[in-house]
Amino acid sequence: MRLIWLVIMWWGFLGAAHAQSASAALQDCLQPREMQAAVASKDVVAPAAAVMTARRQVPNADVVRANLCRNSDELVYVIVALQRDGRIVQVMIDGSSGRVKSVH
Repeated sequence: MRLIWLVIMWWGFLGAAHAQSASAALQDCLQPREMQAAVASKDVVAPAAAVMTARRQVPNADVVRANLCRNSDELVYVIVALQRDGRIVQVMIDGSSGRVKSVH
């Protein structure tokens, strides 16, 4: 039941005007092998580091999705978290530096 609710909220979130750049990035995400290669070559920070950074931005939320995606000519982590009040928050982390680019 929670998954169905999450999917409905996710689609609503993708339609939001303020999330256009992040949702555009989600359309060009790396496959698991590509992500492993990027991490192994130290082109990007480890996924665990990106998730920890996102969790600091959105405390008391559950991370439900983390993708490494292409955004223009750079790699970004798109982290989706579900807050306890039911709101979905999307955190975009710069892949190379591990710094927060945006929170929506």
